[in-house]
Amino acid sequence: MITKLANAFVPDAEMSTGARGAFLFGSDSAVDWLQRQMGGLWVGGRVTLTDDHVFFEPNGVNAMAHAGDTSHSAPLDRVAEVRDRFGILTRIIDVKLDNGSVFTFRCFGARKFARQITEAVAKKRQLTNGPQATRS
Repeated sequence: MITKLANAFVPDAEMSTGARGAFLFGSDSAVDWLQRQMGGLWVGGRVTLTDDHVFFEPNGVNAMAHAGDTSHSAPLDRVAEVRDRFGILTRIIDVKLDNGSVFTFRCFGARKFARQITEAVAKKRQLTNGPQATRS
């Protein structure tokens, strides 16, 4: 199991009522504008890689600041592609699933973490498909 501090991109993330109340002078509308421009919000928390999933859990502050559940889980046996790409300060990892959805997050050490996810996906496939492949 590998855990990293990360920010996940959540397309449907919205500020909670409590967080909106904490903003002064219309700053919450700036967040709304940013959400519209980017097509979502970056949410702080942790990404964890296990033998079966890669998942994101928001930290306490972000869990309270966003309405609804911003956690995300991607089963490794549904991963079609993993790639890392340029990002400011940290690189960004896109985990594309077989249904076309994409789980996107950014963290330090993204290149290595993307390789570790790719290796975990390959291992999961080998464990899942290995016996079938040898019977054919």
